[in-house]
Amino acid sequence: MPTDDHRFGRYFTISIACLVVLALLFPAFDVLSLAGFVNDKTYVLILQDNSEIRPTGGLIGCIGLLTVHDGNVKDLHLAYAYNNSAWTGDVVNMSLPESLTQLYDVDSVRLYDSNVQYDFSSFAPTMLSNVEQITGQKVDGVIAVDFTAVEAIMRITGPISVSGEVITSRNIVDIAHYYSGKSDAGDTAPLINLLSSLALKIVQIAHDASLPVKLDLINAVQQMGAEKHLFFYVPGDPLTADFAGASATPPTDFISVIDMNMGSQKADFGVYRSIDYHVQLLANGSAVANLTIAYNNTCFWDYNLFQTVLVPPDAEIMNATTTAQDFNGPLSTGGANFTAFSTSVTVPANETDTITYLYTLPHVVSSSGVNERYDLYVQKQAGINQYTFNPEVQLPDGARLLASQNAEANQTSTGDIHLEMVYR
Repeated sequence: MPTDDHRFGRYFTISIACLVVLALLFPAFDVLSLAGFVNDKTYVLILQDNSEIRPTGGLIGCIGLLTVHDGNVKDLHLAYAYNNSAWTGDVVNMSLPESLTQLYDVDSVRLYDSNVQYDFSSFAPTMLSNVEQITGQKVDGVIAVDFTAVEAIMRITGPISVSGEVITSRNIVDIAHYYSGKSDAGDTAPLINLLSSLALKIVQIAHDASLPVKLDLINAVQQMGAEKHLFFYVPGDPLTADFAGASATPPTDFISVIDMNMGSQKADFGVYRSIDYHVQLLANGSAVANLTIAYNNTCFWDYNLFQTVLVPPDAEIMNATTTAQDFNGPLSTGGANFTAFSTSVTVPANETDTITYLYTLPHVVSSSGVNERYDLYVQKQAGINQYTFNPEVQLPDGARLLASQNAEANQTSTGDIHLEMVYR
């Protein structure tokens, strides 16, 4: 088990990305108020470790309050999430997903464990409200980043010399862990000095960078937002909506696989996911779907997860099977915009296990009067670096395919996928 100092070192490195995001994100949006030019703005800062996946992107390692003035960082207070004497360990009552509540019989969690909603935009308002209630401080929004965002930024800044070390995007976490080991005796000063100096240098590099480098950094921030490694939520602000992490529920077919690592340490960088989807379209516009999610666990320890799959509303499950021996489920719950199939499963070390759902869909085909159109949206989970998607669409008997997009097999993607087919 990593010590608290090891964990603090790992999570503190993520704050580096937050400072760069603030230096770049606000000018990119050109919103003076958001950047604190009109009044000071305070944001909840969430540092997510996506090597231990959670529905919003990763295990919350640190929670902080960050104040911005005149577009610059005025104040930053981070709290180690697992110090239960700090406010981050406060227990909060909240509306949890029905699937989680039923399978685990819970209705309250600690603040650091509260990112269990199906997407970040559903979680952020609750986090904002809880922080205001606990701290008594008005908060203007929520920012979250993960390790992948840190590495993307440092690939652009390049190597940085700090405390006799040359730090890069490839070794930043390893070096932080090395200095964390030196702090086991209780002296954390070398670790904090190293990371603080590194953070200041990165922010200075971003500030002094040439226009091309600034544009590269802005593009990296935008890409990390699109790939769901960076989130920025401000209530009622349309300019930041693209970074708020909302999962769409279109009036077509869609798949959203949402995993939660249930205490399997830092396994997720060694777990590889693939989605196989066979759908048979029927003449009346309905469909029968066969969805298989495979987990290849390359770690030398077991991988325990709670999985929820969101599919269109009114979907009805017919059967669920798995190759895993330890399997609990499925539980079918739902709402106005989706149906949720949930299971808990253990994938043994160095093995691949699958979960397969067979279900019906009431109506997933639209008609233009002449042609028929089928759309499928595959929504990537926050924090996951990539996944493989293998679709197979069977048209109704006698139908002729006119056009298609993203229907090929074995697609590797770092973002959402939109498959479409037009047939007659």
